Amino acid sequence: MEYLQEWEKVRLAEPLWLLLFLLFPIFYWLKKKSNSEGTTLLFPTLSRIKKSNPKTSDYSKAILKTLKFSSITCIILSLSRPQFDRSTSSVVSSGVDIVLAIDLSASMLALDMSENQQNEVTRLDVVKDVITDFVSKRKYDRIGLVAFSVNPYLVSALTLDKEHLQKNIKRLRVGLTHQTGTNIGSALAEGINRLRTLKSKSKILILLTDGKDEPQPAHSPLIYAEGAQNDNIKIYTIAVGTATRTRTYLFDQRSRDLMRYSNGKPVIQVADYPVDKEILQKISATTKAGYYEATNRSELISIYDEIDQLEKTEVELNINTLFEELFQWPLGLAIILLLLEFVLAKTAFLRIP
Repeated sequence: MEYLQEWEKVRLAEPLWLLLFLLFPIFYWLKKKSNSEGTTLLFPTLSRIKKSNPKTSDYSKAILKTLKFSSITCIILSLSRPQFDRSTSSVVSSGVDIVLAIDLSASMLALDMSENQQNEVTRLDVVKDVITDFVSKRKYDRIGLVAFSVNPYLVSALTLDKEHLQKNIKRLRVGLTHQTGTNIGSALAEGINRLRTLKSKSKILILLTDGKDEPQPAHSPLIYAEGAQNDNIKIYTIAVGTATRTRTYLFDQRSRDLMRYSNGKPVIQVADYPVDKEILQKISATTKAGYYEATNRSELISIYDEIDQLEKTEVELNINTLFEELFQWPLGLAIILLLLEFVLAKTAFLRIP
């Protein structure tokens, strides 16, 4: 992949020279036509014909023609001025700051978003894959990551370092916040605090959950939504999961991992995981954003794609343009090939007469 990225930086400053390649079939046709008109080779004696080896002659001619063709190709490439783009760019300002708030309650271990039972994945596994792709698309945006269950946990402050952010997405797991319940208001409060003081043109919080507040909080999440509206922060809400009753892994508080049988296989049971869709709709409506429901991977991808299109980025870049000339490499190779052809034609592949 790294080699592919390097090749993508190579460009041709004068690509019109490549049109010379169109002359190759014309020259080939003229050469073939001249040969078909008939030529006569004069030998002083029949012994020379007997000593000649047609196969060796054809072999040597093929090598010499290949060398000549390759050298001409290199010369044309040299004329087209290949260059390596060593330009650099730095973000002066980005139009959008984003915080992703991800639910890490025990219900995120549900298996209802798996495509089949032979390859079962949890809701959290699907979410991690989708937001990783979302992050890679928002190249110039600062993005932060908040995980929550009962209490919020700042996984990553807002950053332009997408590699760092994606590493932190991989860290997400149920139990990371040391509880398995849900408090939507705490997640909103943490995300809003990360955004409210910023002076970006657009500030958005994308909250993803599959549950409802448990235990019941002292304050309604709508209080935080109203505060977000005052700070010009949009809150997009996403409810994930196919149904409230579903097959799920169980979380073991003692081992802080999946509950397992003695043979090491994870325990799977059917559980009820209700989701408070009404409060999520009210939160997004309060901040004039959108509410979405995702029952499978493709729907979740479509939701993040839609948000990606709605929240376009306006970026101001500081670009330092620098191109390194590469024409000398194909030119040098062309000279070497021509010299090699000349030497072989005069020595090992010398033809008499």
